[in-house]
Amino acid sequence: MTIDAMPGQRFWAIIEEAAKSAYDPDAHMSALHGELTKLTPDQVASFQVAFMEHTAKAYTWDLWGAAFVVHGGCSDDGFEYFRYWLVSRGRDVFEQAMRDVDGLADLDPPTGPYDAWEFEGIAYIAERAWKDVGGTGRFAAAVGIPTLPDEPAGDPFEEDEDHLKHRFPKLWLRFGETPLG
Repeated sequence: MTIDAMPGQRFWAIIEEAAKSAYDPDAHMSALHGELTKLTPDQVASFQVAFMEHTAKAYTWDLWGAAFVVHGGCSDDGFEYFRYWLVSRGRDVFEQAMRDVDGLADLDPPTGPYDAWEFEGIAYIAERAWKDVGGTGRFAAAVGIPTLPDEPAGDPFEEDEDHLKHRFPKLWLRFGETPLG
């Protein structure tokens, strides 16, 4: 079974409605669950496909470098959770970051759990909602298994202070000496 991604306008409307509870990660996840349980199982799966497509689109060296500066380091898993957080902030934040990663320094969105721009828990809400609205079988089979390229898009960053200051000047100014988390 192949499910197409939910159309962008509807996807972002759901994300942004849930994000109104962003200061509390548990409330945010509860709000997203509430929005998703208004849908059919196929619509929930379609939402998850769109979520995965957006997190895959954000699989870039520029965004990984930004997460590295913001958090004072960033593992593979940390970068995945950063991309989840980025999508959870809504269309405007996501698209701005895709256009100008250093512009994230100008934003003042609330942090995710643990005072970081990461949000692992949001990735599991759709599967729970899908089961709650009657989805049967394996969720992964309904939405497909996401695959990423071997490497992020763009030019790799260097884990060197001078390089990071030059490549991400605004982010370095804001987070270089006082990273989140």
